Amino acid sequence: MIFDYLIQYNRYMNILGIFAILLIAFCFSKHKRKIKLKLVFSALGLQFLIGIAVLKTNSGQRILDAIANGINNIYGFATVGTTFVFGNLTNADSAWGFIFAFKILPIIIFFGALTSVLFHFGIIQFFVGIINKLIRPILGTSGAETLCAIANSFLGQTESPLLIRNYLHNMTKSEIFVVMVSGMATISGSILVVFSSMGVPAKHMLAASVMAIPASILIAKIIYPETETSHTIDGADVTFEKKSTNVFDAIGSGTSDGLWLAINVGAMLIVFISLIALLNAMLESLLHINLGFIFSKLFLPFSYLLGFESTDATKAAELLGTKVTINELVAYSKMVTMNLSERTQIIMTYALCGFSNFSCIGIQLGGIGALVPEKKQWLSELGLLTVFASSLANILSALVAAIII
Repeated sequence: MIFDYLIQYNRYMNILGIFAILLIAFCFSKHKRKIKLKLVFSALGLQFLIGIAVLKTNSGQRILDAIANGINNIYGFATVGTTFVFGNLTNADSAWGFIFAFKILPIIIFFGALTSVLFHFGIIQFFVGIINKLIRPILGTSGAETLCAIANSFLGQTESPLLIRNYLHNMTKSEIFVVMVSGMATISGSILVVFSSMGVPAKHMLAASVMAIPASILIAKIIYPETETSHTIDGADVTFEKKSTNVFDAIGSGTSDGLWLAINVGAMLIVFISLIALLNAMLESLLHINLGFIFSKLFLPFSYLLGFESTDATKAAELLGTKVTINELVAYSKMVTMNLSERTQIIMTYALCGFSNFSCIGIQLGGIGALVPEKKQWLSELGLLTVFASSLANILSALVAAIII
């Protein structure tokens, strides 16, 4: 029976694919001797457990739905203020469609104020400690990096670092890398709603985001293992003096921080997307190819490891290339019009469910860099490596899902 199960849908290729992903990550590791095997096996086991829970049990799916609804409600509260200021420009169903500047950037400002209030009342510090106690024995990661990785599964890659902004200054390079990889290996709740309206299965996007928690930590800690002592590791005494004198002061300072963050994100996004367009134009004029074509060829072996054959494999590679060179929005738009089989579309939903693309390097430079300017050099050094690592994490989630489904 096991043999028949593995042969069906080429699931044996998925198992080979998991080993291939781990091997590739190992080859790019900065400190191979510092890799913790316990973390590798624990994170991979946790990913399978999460996958089975959310894909095979009703209770797991209900929990995911409840969390997603809560996040969407928070985004809804942010939309109330945004709509008051910008009116119908925030309506993605209108003639002008989805406008990033009016739909996403104001949410960053709102989260800046919200997280400032949460920190003022000690709520964030409390959750850092709880997560540290729960996850530390399993993965051996610090409270701050793990909280951010979990938050990234539902919030955006610029909102989540706001939750731990008071811890970012003392984070090690390995922890910062986890923050970056988990940010690109997931999608936010607001974007999930947009993709769902396009016809992408919401249930599987939710499952992919949760499965990306251990996947992103796993890949990040193989490529950049911890070589220092974290300030939020188990047993560490972490205290931060509140900068705000009262809740209104917290709202004011958080709003200012969020505004500066939103401006940086918008500016970096404009520059990086424009530079990618310039590079594509140069490649097309000189070699008659573009970045999408190059990466579709590079991703073709991964398509076969996902269990696809022939035309489906070629289409899957094209989608993966599109996601990395442009973004997941364009890739999902293509996917829903390709007439793929239901199983192929589900697996590709996992593989594409992340912000891992070149333009997001700019978002993280503008977003995280605004919170910790002294670590901007790290962010720029790790940018391309983050896109690579988060892409591996997304494909790993797709491989695990393909085995389970």
